[in-house]
Amino acid sequence: MHPVLFKIGSFEMASYGLMTALAYIAAAWYLYKRLHYIKLDKDTFWNIIFIAFVSALLGSKLLYILVSWQEMGATFTERLVYAVKNFRYGFVFFGGAVTAIVALLIYLKKKKLPVLPTADFFIVALPIGHAIGRIGCFLAGCCYGKPTHLPWGVTFTDPHSLVAPQYLGTTPLHPTQLYEVLANLILFFILQYYYKKPHKNGTVLAAYLIGYCVIRFVIEFFRGDFRGEYIWGLSPSQLIAVLTIAITLIAMRFLKKDTPHAG
Repeated sequence: MHPVLFKIGSFEMASYGLMTALAYIAAAWYLYKRLHYIKLDKDTFWNIIFIAFVSALLGSKLLYILVSWQEMGATFTERLVYAVKNFRYGFVFFGGAVTAIVALLIYLKKKKLPVLPTADFFIVALPIGHAIGRIGCFLAGCCYGKPTHLPWGVTFTDPHSLVAPQYLGTTPLHPTQLYEVLANLILFFILQYYYKKPHKNGTVLAAYLIGYCVIRFVIEFFRGDFRGEYIWGLSPSQLIAVLTIAITLIAMRFLKKDTPHAG
């Protein structure tokens, strides 16, 4: 693939960073064009986008460091240097999701905005942004899959790729990044369709949480990169997915039976 799109002097344009930026731009543009669906002024809208971006970036990086700490080096200093030096790579989506949700809940409460209708509106765009971001993962070679003999297996050959050295240039791998791109696009169209129909506040958010957790739980079985320490045969991401689904299903029982909302 192409981890580095181009280089000018010491400056490198990383494909992962570019696609991540495009992901946020695409999601923000999609939502901005539909602001008439919700009573939200433009300043508040852009504040929410900024808070989501920063908190998700920090949270996803923090969780990656936590689950990969032992793999970053032999000493504390080596691990810290590795984390700083390679900051542009290595993020765990669930970490970003949790920190973004917490940060946005605090902001929405402070602004006295309706939490569930606002969350339903914003969550629709997350899968489209996530899909674009995963294309960046594919180009960089991170989040790669296990070896496969299937005809769509991908062999990474670029020496700058983040694929494990033993697989580079020799072994076809499951394109798990593209699996997630396709799954997120399907989820996006489902949420978009559901949001436009009469629905109880909070159910679009719940549909996203359950849908993505199922996607991630399944795709984890095909991932070939380091997944953290397994517990009961499940990766940390799978455990978070199971816990999130359980909490979401319980929370749905307490949603107010208010007038159905239509986007």
